[in-house]
Parts: sequence; C-alpha cells; structure tokens
Amino acid sequence: MAAQFGIKPSYTSAHFFTGGCGDMRGFTQAGFKSLYAANHHPASVQTARNNWPGLLVKEADVQSIDMRNVPSADVLVASPICTEASPNSGKTAPRAAIELDENGRPKPGPDWPQTRITMWEPVRYAEFHRPLAYVGENVPAFGNSPLFKAWLQVWDALGYTPTLASVNAAHLKVPGARPLPQSRDRLVWCFLRNDVVARNGLPDLRPTCDAICPTCGPVEGVQRWKKNPDFPVGEYGPNRQYYYVCPDRRCRARVEPVIRGIGDVIDPSVSGDHFGNGYFKGKQRTTRTPYGQATRDRVAAGLERYRGKPFIATLRNHCSASSLDDPIGTLSAQGGGHHYLVRPNASLTIDDCEYRPLTIQEKARCQGFPDGHEFAGTEHDKRLQVGNAVPVNVARWLAQRVQAVLPR
Repeated sequence: MAAQFGIKPSYTSAHFFTGGCGDMRGFTQAGFKSLYAANHHPASVQTARNNWPGLLVKEADVQSIDMRNVPSADVLVASPICTEASPNSGKTAPRAAIELDENGRPKPGPDWPQTRITMWEPVRYAEFHRPLAYVGENVPAFGNSPLFKAWLQVWDALGYTPTLASVNAAHLKVPGARPLPQSRDRLVWCFLRNDVVARNGLPDLRPTCDAICPTCGPVEGVQRWKKNPDFPVGEYGPNRQYYYVCPDRRCRARVEPVIRGIGDVIDPSVSGDHFGNGYFKGKQRTTRTPYGQATRDRVAAGLERYRGKPFIATLRNHCSASSLDDPIGTLSAQGGGHHYLVRPNASLTIDDCEYRPLTIQEKARCQGFPDGHEFAGTEHDKRLQVGNAVPVNVARWLAQRVQAVLPR
C-alpha cells in the first residue's frame, strides 16, 4: 500500500470542466500539482488563471480539444455535465438542441448546456495518455442514467477498474476539512488502471461521518445501504437509499451525522431589505414587485417556528423554513438563488422582517471554498461557477483516497 493521506506533491492532475475549480482546489489541498485546466466558459477559465498563476488553461469546448495537446498527468479529474440527470430537471431523456450550427452541432453560448457528449471526453484522454486513474463526480441520478453502465463497460475495455461511492458533503469525514453547511448528495468514482489495482488494490471509497451513537457515544458512522450495496448509487435520508450506523458490530445502531449549520458561514455585516418592500423586477432595478403568496407563507412559517430567531426561507417546491443550525439544501447549478436569510423584527411581522439572498461568498463557503478563492466574471458568472462547482471537501476526500493507492 502506498503512503496514507499525506502530502505527495509529486502526483499530478489534469482537469476538464473546471467551472469554479472546486475539484482543483480540493486536489491542491491534498497535495496534487495541477498541470492543465479546460472549460468552455470564459469566466471559469479566468478563475483558474487567477487562482493558479502559470497554469496551462484552455478556453474551449472539451470535445473540440486534441488530446495530444493536453499534458499527461497521473490523474484525470473530470466531472461530466449531465443536465438531464440533475434534480432540477427531473428528466432522463436527452434534450433537443435549441439551435444548431452549420455542422449540426449545438451552438455554444453562455447558457448552452453541454450534456451527455461530455461523458466521452475522459475516455478520449485515457485512450491517449493512460493516466493512473480517472476520477469525477455528479448527481446520484447520473449513475442511473441510460448510458452509465455502458460507459463503465467502455472503461473496462480500456483496462480500468471502477469504484463508486455516494457521499453527502454535509456529513463526509475528511482529514483536514470540515463538513459543509450544505446537504449535497454526490456520486463519486475512481477508475483505476488495472496494473495499479494489481499492485496496490482499489481505493477505499467507503464514506464515514462523525456521529453520536445513543449507546456508544461519539463514533465514526459507517454507511448502510437499504438495498443493493454492490451498486452504491443513491442519496442519504430516511426515505432514501442509505443511512449511517455505529461501527461497533455488537451495536450497529442507526446514528445521525454531526452537522454544521448554515449560520456558521453567514456574514452578519451584510444587511437585507424589508420584506414588505418587495423586490426589483427587471434589469433597470426601478420597479419593485411584492413577493408572492408562496414566499409570504414560507416566511410566516419560519416566524411561527423560530419565534424571533433568524432562519432560512427556501424557495423550492416542498421546502419551507429551516434553522441556521442546519445545513441548507443543495445549491442549484444555476447559482443557488433559492435560499434567503430572514431576520425577524421585534414585532414578528412579515413585512418588517429583514430579507436577503445569500451572498456569493456565503454560497462559496457552503461549497468549501476558502475566502481567498477568486471567482472571475459578472455576478451571474460567479453564481454559476459556485453552483456548478464540485464541493471542495468531496474533491479533497476523493484525492486523498486515490492518492493512497497510487505508486510511490
């Protein structure tokens, strides 16, 4: 077995679909040296350049890149975009192209969703460069998409052995990093080259969490699947696919993860507006519109539940108000514009509450980015990069686990 989870700067990584660079940040924290980054989004490219001066960064659709021009790295890090499998779309069928170019391909642009085609770009890289490992992440539904198992067979044909895991960024125990104040379920994987498997075995991708067992006290909870543990693709929760149990074989009691509340990353110096003032509608910011009844109902529910304490109002179906002691729900790929901080006044009236969206920095903290991480571009660009990012703690954990089985 190679060295445990220490710093090994001799290992290198190449990154596709970098976005806000959560994957690069996590791999850098684990001791990897990034050699290359690529993305089609100009602001994301500039973010990589700003945070890693001197890094070779390519602004291009990854499917257009000649892999001969990409450096060979020990590990390829690339999380394919698959919008059909996202929780917000709820779709499994490919979307029709809205606008095609003269070659019959979707025209790129700021809002162009690159989808299933991106699954095959890591294959092209591996076919040419033969990295020791390929790692990535996506929403759990990606693992149940129609092409996923066929994709695994392609990697098998290339001589790689897959290991899959489902993790939640709010629970994951990561050496050197805290859990995030955001409940974000992810499917992660490592496809390890077979000769490395023969020498060092597969990486241990069994997630654990800090928890309190009612019998044993503080423990490191282990994952327990309700069904099909051999295909660990799913989400955490009482009505979902897995939960955590005490590691003591004589106990095995169900345990709840120790969580970190969103209040831990809220900036108290940022003020909001009175809820009764409504919100600006339109780019000119001259006309205010009253908040709708559904939003009023969420704020009213929070006032009733928390009785004067600040809380989060989440503007999503089946969501209401939540405590600052709890993680928020998943930040969306479009920038997480669903979570609002509510600070009640003394009279607990709805219209006099202070009401504001989470700031970009607060959302970035929810993804595990340090405050010194610089996001380039417009406010929209920054929200997009944060919402699309790989959670930094998840990337760091994955890097550490893969690093442990790489050749010395």
